[in-house]
Amino acid sequence: MDHLEKNREAYFDHFKFATTIGLTLLFRGGIFILHGLFPICDIPKKINLENTRDKLNAWNEYAEGRK
Repeated sequence: MDHLEKNREAYFDHFKFATTIGLTLLFRGGIFILHGLFPICDIPKKINLENTRDKLNAWNEYAEGRK
């Protein structure tokens, strides 16, 4: 569990963080796939590319701040 020690995180906190990112990206990816199949369906502003980028940057800043 060297990875957890290096990031100063407990197992459950790490699990929650990684799972949140994974599920969020899966959901957003599904929305983009649906949009690709059915272009008439708009992507909500809350989950568009710009918002997704901002969310990823925030998660990355949090992850970098743990070290």
